[in-house]
Amino acid sequence: MDKIKFWKGWDADIKYPYLFLLLLSLLTLALGVFYYFAGENLTYSWDKISDLQVVPLPVHEVSRLLESFTLSADGYLLFEQYDVSLPAVNTTAATLFMGLIALCIAFYAAAISTMQRIPYFVGMLLLMLFLASFNFDLLSIFGSGASQTALLLSIVFLAISSYVFHAFLPQTGFSLRLLTMLGIVSILGVLYYTEAEFSGELVTLHLVNYSSIGTLVVTLLFMVWVSYENVNVLLWINTQAKTPERRFSMWQFVLVTVLYLLTLLLLYLRHIGYLHADLVFINAYVVLLLSTFAGFWGMRQREAYYKKLFLFKPTGAVLYLVFATLAFASIGYAFATANDTYIALFRDLIVYTHLAFGFVFFIYIMINFGRLIEQRLAVYKVVYEPKSLSIFSFFMMGLILCGILIVRTQYRSYIYAKAGYYSYLGDLYTASGNDILAERFYEESDVYDVNNVKANYSLAGLYRKTYQHNNEILRLKDAISKRPNPKLYVRLANLYDSKRYFFEKLYVLQEGARAFPESAEIYNNLALMYAQTNVQDSTEYYFNLAQRHASNDNFIYSNRLAFYTRQAMLEPAQALLSESIKGKYKTLRSNTALLRQLLGLEPQEKEAYMPDSLDDVEDLTLFYNQTISRLSEGDTGRIEPINRYLASPGNQLFLEDLLYLKGLVHHYNGRPKEGRRLLENLALQAEAKSGYYNYALGHWMLEEKNYRAAAFYFKKSKDNGYQNAFLAHGYALALANQPQQAVEALQEVGYTENEAAIAVAQDLMAVLQQSSQAVVEQAPDKDKVQYMLSFLPRLTLQEVSQLVEAVQDKELNRQTLVARVDYLMGRKRWKEAYDAIQDASSKLQPEGDLRSALNLQQLRLWLYTGKYDVLLGKMDQLYLKDRDKRQYLYFKAKVAEAKGRNEEAASRYEQALKMLIYDEEVVLAAANFFNTHEPKSEKAYNILLSGITYNPFAVELQKAYALESTELGLYSYVDEAKEALKGLLPASEYTTFIEKLDKKRQEAEARADEWQL
Repeated sequence: MDKIKFWKGWDADIKYPYLFLLLLSLLTLALGVFYYFAGENLTYSWDKISDLQVVPLPVHEVSRLLESFTLSADGYLLFEQYDVSLPAVNTTAATLFMGLIALCIAFYAAAISTMQRIPYFVGMLLLMLFLASFNFDLLSIFGSGASQTALLLSIVFLAISSYVFHAFLPQTGFSLRLLTMLGIVSILGVLYYTEAEFSGELVTLHLVNYSSIGTLVVTLLFMVWVSYENVNVLLWINTQAKTPERRFSMWQFVLVTVLYLLTLLLLYLRHIGYLHADLVFINAYVVLLLSTFAGFWGMRQREAYYKKLFLFKPTGAVLYLVFATLAFASIGYAFATANDTYIALFRDLIVYTHLAFGFVFFIYIMINFGRLIEQRLAVYKVVYEPKSLSIFSFFMMGLILCGILIVRTQYRSYIYAKAGYYSYLGDLYTASGNDILAERFYEESDVYDVNNVKANYSLAGLYRKTYQHNNEILRLKDAISKRPNPKLYVRLANLYDSKRYFFEKLYVLQEGARAFPESAEIYNNLALMYAQTNVQDSTEYYFNLAQRHASNDNFIYSNRLAFYTRQAMLEPAQALLSESIKGKYKTLRSNTALLRQLLGLEPQEKEAYMPDSLDDVEDLTLFYNQTISRLSEGDTGRIEPINRYLASPGNQLFLEDLLYLKGLVHHYNGRPKEGRRLLENLALQAEAKSGYYNYALGHWMLEEKNYRAAAFYFKKSKDNGYQNAFLAHGYALALANQPQQAVEALQEVGYTENEAAIAVAQDLMAVLQQSSQAVVEQAPDKDKVQYMLSFLPRLTLQEVSQLVEAVQDKELNRQTLVARVDYLMGRKRWKEAYDAIQDASSKLQPEGDLRSALNLQQLRLWLYTGKYDVLLGKMDQLYLKDRDKRQYLYFKAKVAEAKGRNEEAASRYEQALKMLIYDEEVVLAAANFFNTHEPKSEKAYNILLSGITYNPFAVELQKAYALESTELGLYSYVDEAKEALKGLLPASEYTTFIEKLDKKRQEAEARADEWQL
């Protein structure tokens, strides 16, 4: 352990700076490993193209006259295919690299100041050349023009301070030298960053990218430095045992070394194209990593060779780590920027240097120490003390052989160095917004390393921004021909987006799947392509492959769920729903919410999704679909985020959807007045969907049993061509007890050419055109129920009883029993109504719509007959639907009024009006209360005005409004009410009311005359 931690006995002056540098080297290595795996994704990451498809989503269903009417809204399914983002310039990696370079310069300058004179000047010359590679003159630090002042300033400051320590203060501790150099580097950095004409980000990119040639040279020197260390380690393994018996023989050393060199040779042959066999090769970067760790301790071993120039402590130890840090940083930066040319260059250089110097070092060992190895001596101790072939000769032979390997590849390393350098410059000018220069440098890179991915994909990105699709296609094809990867195939395929290029897109994806059989992204896009053709087998096949290889299952689950939903494949959809129930992916959650609503299942998620903004389409669809599925929960908490989204200028595209959603939330959560106002405005503004919005209003009126209003809105919807409104209009008129008009409306259903709707309309027409006696005697049970509900106010008690007794079907008979209660309650025949309730109660299910309707009538009966204590005591015990429970507010208001608790009554009425503005009885009761208790205010008038505004077809409200307007002297409003009543009342009843109204007006005018007198 002491040999490993050789710095343990060093002075603190050297040990702590060294440990800091060691930690920095390890951190750089870790960053390099991270960028090795993540760099490509950071430069051009996977993106997605969202395909929003509309699916009719049931919002609410109401049953009237034994026919169900469904209000559907646009639900949104999201299909997502993979795409690739525009190339990004990794400024974070550049900043980290620049920081490492600055620290290494400081450590390097401090270390060389401890050398002997000649190596010191050589080291300083290398530093000057490295500083020259930064091209400071282009930053215009000291004025515009090609001034070398910044370079000279850097050299002077570092050279003078270093020389002072070297020549005049040689006894100065290493820590002080280092702190001085760090201070100088910091001062120069602040000066350059503040005085440069560019932003700090661009200055960093300039320094890092222009100095890439300098860091490349440093990396190459380091590769040469450690290139033979793996062979040295093999020698140590063979000869390090304490006794000769435990050491390996010479042939074992020869065997393992030859195998290592043979592996490098195979890598070399593969790189130059001589070997095409699909073998498993060792990663060249792993070879460099192993030799780096070996050289870490080998550097101290070589001190016997270089100690005349400088000592291992601290110079050799520090210089090794400085070069290692810059090498790791340079390689890591190439991966961070996806510079495939530099990545290939570094890989080739590792192979060339390690093969050449490793082979020569093996010859050097065999010539100098072969016999000693054969004698099983500890040769590793004297490996740098040769007797025959000198170390200088070894280095010269290694350089010559390495040069031969490079020449044999037709100077490919030089070509790659130029190409990678120009790609870096292209990144710099891309970040600066100078696309013209960026394009020029990328093209230069492509000239040197033809069809390299970095340059061609960057050019494709520039063409994408200017919509030059043909040029983008050509560049992507070039990149695929050189170094293909799945992203290139996916991006190229997505450019063939039109239907007429279907087969071109399919060909590209299938070619990509053959080249990369484990690419889930390609399989996903293939599945979505076949989904367009409804070839379910192929779609399933590629979805299965995508799921098998996907790192993100939720992405594939989401697309599969959307596909099954769109194709109405319920069984596989339900099975997948149970598999993906724990998915947190927003698109999957959105599609899940939609499917559960379609299947009539309860919402899965307990917590409501209400994002801060709708920046992404999946935020909108998840919020929208989830809100639709939660409409019946009585929660208005979503109004606030909807208002926030509506106020955001970025959400104008979703404005209509958000307004409609707001209307739905208001209506189904106890704010019907606000909901109707929103939909009325939408119906006026959105001409294309005016028919739909009027149908929704009609459906709401149908839910509230305001059948004349429902018929009015269905008629408007019909006039706008909305086909679902034709049948609904006829039914609404029938429920409004207008059979003749209903028959006429039902005849128009034939215009829809919907055979199912036409058949339903014809059946109801036949019922409406029969007599009561004929229905009782001949009609089937369904027709009897429909007839009874359509003509209920016109029937006699005897006819009602005959119809109830004539219906034999148990479920249909329950409908008639409840209808009879409604009839008797309407005629105020309380005793008979009570008996009818008792009769029906014994035959109904304990829960359900009919039970709720019957229990509501029971509560009303107790209210009308003054049994307030019974009403309050039973209110919470009887089953009511959530919607019917809103009547509690009205009942409590009436009871409080009856018992003289006026303040409570006023509060209850105000609460009830917000939720029950559609209920004629509630509005009249509230208006009467405030008319009695606050006669001098206009509260009663405003209540009645709200009532007729919401439901202008409520006869009693119109009458009360006309009388109240007369009382207040608002005669123009009285005339409007009279005009409305003329179309709502029979002539005789209308005449009677007008006489009453005129008398009321005369009284009001007389009071006004008396007041004036």
